[in-house]
Amino acid sequence: MGLLQSRTISSITILHISAKGILLDDDDDENGFAGVISDTNEIPQSQKIKPTQTKNRTGAYVWRVNDLNKLTRFIFLGSDNSFCYKATNIEPKREDAQCIDRLIADGRGEEVVKLILSISLEGRAARQNPTIFALALCARSNDAKTKKAAYEAFHKICRIPTHLFMFVRYCEQESNGTGWGRAHRNNIIKWYVNKCQNPVGLCRLVTKYRHREGFTHCDVLRLAHPKPKDNVTVVVYKYLTKGYKKLEKYLAENPGVKDDENASKMLEYLTAVERAKTCTDEDDIIEFIEKFGLEREHMPTQLLNSSKVWEALIKNLKMEATIRNLGKITSLGLCQPKSWVERALVERLADEELLKKSRTHPFKVLLALNTYKAGKGDKGHLTWIPNDAVLKALDDAYYTCFKAVEPTGKRFLLAIDVSGSMDAPCVGSTTITCKLAAAAMMMVTMRTEEHCDIVAFSHRLVPVDIKKTDTLPEVLKKTEALPFGGTDCALPMIHAQEQKKEYDVFIVYTDSETWFGKIHPSRALQEYRKQMNNPEAKLIVVGMASNGFSIADPEDFGMLDIVGFDSGATQTIAKFVLGEL
Repeated sequence: MGLLQSRTISSITILHISAKGILLDDDDDENGFAGVISDTNEIPQSQKIKPTQTKNRTGAYVWRVNDLNKLTRFIFLGSDNSFCYKATNIEPKREDAQCIDRLIADGRGEEVVKLILSISLEGRAARQNPTIFALALCARSNDAKTKKAAYEAFHKICRIPTHLFMFVRYCEQESNGTGWGRAHRNNIIKWYVNKCQNPVGLCRLVTKYRHREGFTHCDVLRLAHPKPKDNVTVVVYKYLTKGYKKLEKYLAENPGVKDDENASKMLEYLTAVERAKTCTDEDDIIEFIEKFGLEREHMPTQLLNSSKVWEALIKNLKMEATIRNLGKITSLGLCQPKSWVERALVERLADEELLKKSRTHPFKVLLALNTYKAGKGDKGHLTWIPNDAVLKALDDAYYTCFKAVEPTGKRFLLAIDVSGSMDAPCVGSTTITCKLAAAAMMMVTMRTEEHCDIVAFSHRLVPVDIKKTDTLPEVLKKTEALPFGGTDCALPMIHAQEQKKEYDVFIVYTDSETWFGKIHPSRALQEYRKQMNNPEAKLIVVGMASNGFSIADPEDFGMLDIVGFDSGATQTIAKFVLGEL
């Protein structure tokens, strides 16, 4: 569930004790120890407290995450060790996924595929690119077991042609040769054969997603060399590789194909799609939409600004398409208060089962909410006046997309890092910063748990007046106004100890670029446990960026790492807090 590390609670760990004090490890000392700190409570973050620590880019000592944890970060954030994750860096890179090579070399390739499949099926990652990139690396592996597991997972992960084309492209990049091997060809063919179980559904997919990632269906099928074995595969292969006119000619020469009920339905659908391409009449295109369920991608460009056409399209929009086109629909004046369009959109966004079935990721809803609230898109000149009911429905949908969990009844201190580094874009978005994403993640726990205090910190700690009834836009407005400076991730525990406040769980939302403080965050937690006589106090670090480091001690089972936008994060937190992990 986005779990990176879980650890057993231990007492304060001391590396070595002598009459002079506690000796600390340093990279520059050949014996492994250099420097003496006699005060156990104030060891600055610029010095080690354990030999397993390493320097981050700001000069503080933290822990480097292991390869399986790096893989999780790669899938969620697109990199396993990126010091500065930029919004434009949305394409996964080979050098950022070297953790996969090491895991396969260690004989853990099947474990890698299992993790990739689990994250994909549960819809826990915001973007598919890193997931499919990782899968392609496993499919192109020289390890037979890893390769076999990867191709088995391929059919479950690559659900639509976009995923198929992405997988093919990444496999091409990773391949040393120019041709396709037998396993690759057979599994590509099998993808189409499996989809043929729903013939009209296959036609919808291949006409909706005609080309992506530099590939067309014609390209893929010609490289795979399939041999049609029934009328259904004959129709779809002919259409995709030869075109509609040659398919018609073939059917005229082979009239028996039309006698097949499934083949006949496919031909009827494909005929409607072809006629829609050149249609100029609104009423005709609306008839195609209502009779055959045609979607936005099937529409001729000249009719995509028609409000009448969009009224018909709204009824067939899938969940992700609905979220993506809210601005367009509103800009056409269709989403007026009390209108049937407003009611239809709100009902769809409130449909919990539909959100789950469509694997709608909370980050996509957050991005849509932020964009819709702004009244303009990132690109182009489209503008609109946001509908309040739709804004509220998006806000509610955001929380629904996280897996439901019962409250633990524990006492939480939720701490948001608002330092300068948290203003960097998060998960490839130019409009969502790590700071705003952290605030949104925090609200999920706050709405679930009864006993929560909220603070923000950078070089100092500031209380934040956020209520359970606040909407996400209201929360974002409050956090955007907070001052920022350096980063001291130990402040939440120090604050709680100074105020003698009793907490069971500290959750810190950060990019782990801590460096400012006089005590390590892990040591601050240990001191809090000791001073407050609460050895079970836990620290959860929610990483909002991928820099390869964590402030959580891997030897302390009372500390947990979570990748920021994991749709199962709330479940993971609850299980950890209750001791079920």
